[in-house]
Amino acid sequence: MGRRPLNRRDLRAAAEAAEARGIPAGPEPSRPRTRSEPSGRPKPSPTARMRVVWAVCDVGGRTVATFDYADKPAAEARAAELKAKGKGMHFVRSVKEPIGSAGTSSPD
Repeated sequence: MGRRPLNRRDLRAAAEAAEARGIPAGPEPSRPRTRSEPSGRPKPSPTARMRVVWAVCDVGGRTVATFDYADKPAAEARAAELKAKGKGMHFVRSVKEPIGSAGTSSPD
């Protein structure tokens, strides 16, 4: 069991009695410390902003061409064109790439 809580009136009376005798009440409160360096978790480094594009890929997963997200019909048409030419199997998938990288590429 924990200790019995102290009565604040008794504590105040003891403090006044000690003050009347000239006994210091305790250490003076110190000023808050200034932080020289941040503590805790470091801030995460900002990550590059990403955008989604449609990529026409071959069977090995290598990107042949990329199209903006709004141009999915163009990407599917490019994949169908490559299949029709006999260049092997091609498919369309969405890929995230950093903003500011090379824009859309088109036919070989």
